[in-house]
Amino acid sequence: MGRPGIRTGVVAAVVTLVAALVLGPGPSRHSRSGVRSVRGPAVASRAGDPVAEAAPAPPAGDLAITPPPDHFDAPVQPVPPPPASLQRDPWAGVVPAGGTWAVVVGIDHYPGGGHDLRSAVNDAKDVDQALALATVPADHRLLIQNSQATAAVIASSVDWLAAHSSPDAVAVFFYAGHVRKLGPDSEAVVAADGGLLTDTDLAAHFSRLRAGRAWIGMATCYGAAFTRLLAPGRVLTAAAGPNQLAYENESFGRSYLVEYMVRQAMIEGRAPGAVQSAFGYARAAISRDYPGREPVEIEDQAPAIELRPTGAPAPRPSAASSSSQSQAPPPGPGPSSPSTTAPPSGGGSGSGGSEPCRRVTLGVVRCGP
Repeated sequence: MGRPGIRTGVVAAVVTLVAALVLGPGPSRHSRSGVRSVRGPAVASRAGDPVAEAAPAPPAGDLAITPPPDHFDAPVQPVPPPPASLQRDPWAGVVPAGGTWAVVVGIDHYPGGGHDLRSAVNDAKDVDQALALATVPADHRLLIQNSQATAAVIASSVDWLAAHSSPDAVAVFFYAGHVRKLGPDSEAVVAADGGLLTDTDLAAHFSRLRAGRAWIGMATCYGAAFTRLLAPGRVLTAAAGPNQLAYENESFGRSYLVEYMVRQAMIEGRAPGAVQSAFGYARAAISRDYPGREPVEIEDQAPAIELRPTGAPAPRPSAASSSSQSQAPPPGPGPSSPSTTAPPSGGGSGSGGSEPCRRVTLGVVRCGP
């Protein structure tokens, strides 16, 4: 008669091996360069229990932005000179003028490279292209990219914007890059040198802005939290809610916000006109194509904001996309749940969500969470 203890152990080992072969490996997670994608849904099972139904797959190419660390240990990249317009006092001898004035910042590369982004510079270039197509003169636009975008330069660029914009002007500030959550009611833009500009710091610079209309775009995590930058006549559009991570999609190499609101609506001419119209197009199209990745808009008593200077000819869509002006946006990879891409720790899943627009306080309207 054999030894029951040994026979039982052998049987248990065989059962464990067979279960491993049948169920296969768990979910594979791949993280690199500041973004994280989930390659497969988790499947849970116990002996005698039915296999749990797999969660819906995330959108193809969907990448959650990984929040940056509290401190970058790697050395800062060599810093090139700031734009010529910022190499002197932004206020020196400047006479404010009308028209459209814009600052556009895009940062992909951060100290050490471990938290680099893929789409921020593309986002910034698209916004600058949309401004150019709207006939905003080159000397009314500042495009600041990567290592040039230090904390000091970003702060100075807002001063430049405030110095040049008269009360009848349209001002644009667009930032694509990392944001760090500092507390329940505090966020900070993370510059290319690792320096921080808190929302309070930025608000102090924006307090000098006299433009009667302003579009503030934040292609970032927690972008909708930057409400301290608002004032009557200003609109804030953000890639994510105040406590949510942002996402980019490697299939089109941009954030969802910029792909739909800027590239499709503005550059391709699918929703020409006011910034608010472009946002409405983007929100509806993303809700259909990529549910759960909708952007957020908050406005404070803002009229329709058009990037095209008053009296300038109507902008024409880019030649590459002129044939698709009247077409609906291309279908996405199919419906998906808002939270199927597991976000890194430090932020909620999803972006803006599908909440309707509502009045928050007197004069302030919010579309999103």
